[in-house]
Amino acid sequence: MTSLCLAVGLGLADCGRPAPSIPNETPVQPPSAAVGPVNADPHVTHYACAGGETVTAGYPDSQTAIVDYRGHAYTLRIARSASGARYTGMGLQWWTRGLDRGSLAQLKPGEEAATAPGIDCRAEPDRDAEPPASGAPGDLPEEKTPISMAPFTLDGARVDAGY
Repeated sequence: MTSLCLAVGLGLADCGRPAPSIPNETPVQPPSAAVGPVNADPHVTHYACAGGETVTAGYPDSQTAIVDYRGHAYTLRIARSASGARYTGMGLQWWTRGLDRGSLAQLKPGEEAATAPGIDCRAEPDRDAEPPASGAPGDLPEEKTPISMAPFTLDGARVDAGY
């Protein structure tokens, strides 16, 4: 009994001491809050271009265009233009005029604005992205079992023994 009281007493005496510090510990900084919603509305538009080419352009924010051309996605940043919205980067220039026209041109080394004419594109009407039909590949199966609204308890938790 005496040894138990001694052990408890020593344990309580240690409660007032600060925890030992770990050498070279880097303080963890919380992530900064996002300025706006992430990809709130990407404004994706499909374009049919001269020569049978196609371009898909998405605009996740007012400063960025993600252009899919020949199966490769290019992230372009807004650039100065006299009219329309011009995006450049990765050796390309995507210049839109209005909601239904655009042109894609290659930037030559050292160019800030493309001198090559590029290809002219027009938005394809009625080609908005649509979710897959229920049960189609990429869709979740139709679930008809209702979800329980009862409070969670350890007695009601399912434990799989195979993990």
